[in-house]
Amino acid sequence: MTGPAHRGRCPARGPHASMLGYRAFCLRNENRYFQYARARSLDPGHARAVVESVLRALVEDWPRIITSDRPTFEAWKILVSSVTAEGRQARGRGRDTVHQALDGPEADVFLLRYRMSLSPAETADLMGLEVPEVTVALRKGMSAVLGPS
Repeated sequence: MTGPAHRGRCPARGPHASMLGYRAFCLRNENRYFQYARARSLDPGHARAVVESVLRALVEDWPRIITSDRPTFEAWKILVSSVTAEGRQARGRGRDTVHQALDGPEADVFLLRYRMSLSPAETADLMGLEVPEVTVALRKGMSAVLGPS
């Protein structure tokens, strides 16, 4: 899942593929995007295809994304949308137990934090959030899972 065979598949096509910022973003996030897609119950082939599709979409829209207030958050939204859509098409896969129990950002934060073992700072960085937003999402998710005390 995290081996070198998956690294370095950043799309080299498109009008903006040579942009250094895009390449750095892609190389930094591609493997964790793949891990996220796998954690969402996609098989390796579907996960790889989704991530490559997302990276192609990002390179095509990179000038807009990089000038947004939160480029990483913009990219994350595209990834989540693509993984969710692929999960629906793949006969219900892509809806892991975390996303069955929780909705929205709380589910993603829980998945990254507890299934992928990312720190709150790493989770925030990957999702394009601030650490306090991750902390709040974790608390809300925990309350939803455990119910009222």
